Amino acid sequence: MDGGSPGGLLGESRRVDAAGGQGVLAGDFGVQVNSFYGMAGPAGGVAGSGLTYREQVRRIAPPALAGREPELAELAEFCTAPDGGAYAWWQAGPWAGKSALLSTFVLEPSAEVLAAGVRLVSFFVTARLAGQDTREAFTEAVLGQLVGLTGQDLPPALPQAAGEPWLAELLGRAAESCAAAGGRLVLVVDGLDEDRGVTTGPDARSIAGLLPGVLPARMRVIVAGRYNPPVPDDVPDWHPLRDPAIIHRLAPSPPARDTGRLGRQELRRLLHGSEAERDVLGVLTAARGGLTAEDLRELTGVALWEVEDILHGAAGRTFTRRAAARASGVGLESYLLGHEELQAAAERYLADRLEGYRDRLHRWAQGYLGREWPTETPEYLLGGYFRLLAATGDLPRAAALASDPGRHDRMLEHTGADAAALAEARAALDLIAASEVRDLASALALAFCRDHLVSWVLDASHK
Repeated sequence: MDGGSPGGLLGESRRVDAAGGQGVLAGDFGVQVNSFYGMAGPAGGVAGSGLTYREQVRRIAPPALAGREPELAELAEFCTAPDGGAYAWWQAGPWAGKSALLSTFVLEPSAEVLAAGVRLVSFFVTARLAGQDTREAFTEAVLGQLVGLTGQDLPPALPQAAGEPWLAELLGRAAESCAAAGGRLVLVVDGLDEDRGVTTGPDARSIAGLLPGVLPARMRVIVAGRYNPPVPDDVPDWHPLRDPAIIHRLAPSPPARDTGRLGRQELRRLLHGSEAERDVLGVLTAARGGLTAEDLRELTGVALWEVEDILHGAAGRTFTRRAAARASGVGLESYLLGHEELQAAAERYLADRLEGYRDRLHRWAQGYLGREWPTETPEYLLGGYFRLLAATGDLPRAAALASDPGRHDRMLEHTGADAAALAEARAALDLIAASEVRDLASALALAFCRDHLVSWVLDASHK
């Protein structure tokens, strides 16, 4: 491919204000992928990655955590004790309150944790939210927090394949920095049982496989998940995750059990409710989250006030919210099912209607494509929709979406980064390579668009 000026394919100007940002160079050609990370947070708080990931954690945490004082004290002791094991694995069944406990611990560390100089870096695997249940999402989120924590500039050429080695490198540097200051780095990973990499084929690689077996400089790791599935095959036999001694059984929280019971009741009520309620539930289930109230209005034809009543009213325990992920940090909240058990149940109950709800999503996306991806294009169509297409094996639509230059321009405007567009192009090419029917025309279009994205970034870096 011609590595020169892309001239016209991607438009006349692709500029973003990068003042104060830190760039990560990534991609097959040493391409700069602009990822904007915040500065390090306070000791004991969520380090780096700006407000976006912290807000994701905040949406997971309950308004108040009742009856978990012994468990919070045990977590604090694990983080601050001078001796003891390096790993702790909290296990429990569904609706036990694992995520509520760990998200509260991460957001509101105790005075003991703060005084000990503990720095917390976290990732919450979320299967019901497209794109938050993979090894790649873990690497991106944690690497972003570590860049902010260490202040370490990444090298001027960081291919995609080097992301995981640099994750290990920055974990080491952050741990050493914390230890030198008399503190400790603690990595918190919730939801190991929701990792999609464990179940997507014999060659898939898990998040657990990225967790270091030998921890640097006093570092410790807290993980949480259900009793099953077992430790993934890509975790070596000698790894601490295979040591039964690290397991802590978490007793179910009565408030969490009540939330689960009420959530299941509300889900059944929605299924037996009005057509508007079933449509809001069905579209959110089919989309795997990430839709705003305005998106749902467009997709269902239900008045906005009624959509908001459904989302915030009696069915409030069925749905939860997430912060927007725009570069500006300003955006509407999006919604998803409130628990992976609710997502699975909704998919089971709506199995005969899910395809129809996905067809609505496809027509909706086609409408914005026909308008050449205007400024008001919903965020879901710039991220979550592609992940849905990839997860459901819709290769023709995924390839077309990932090679659309107008959409790439809008993604850059919304996120302040080219990373997502390049990642989509690579993911679509991987889907084609793994398909029994090789779509060479789509592969060429994707490679062409990818190379022009590369040349835009290289050209901008030399100005």
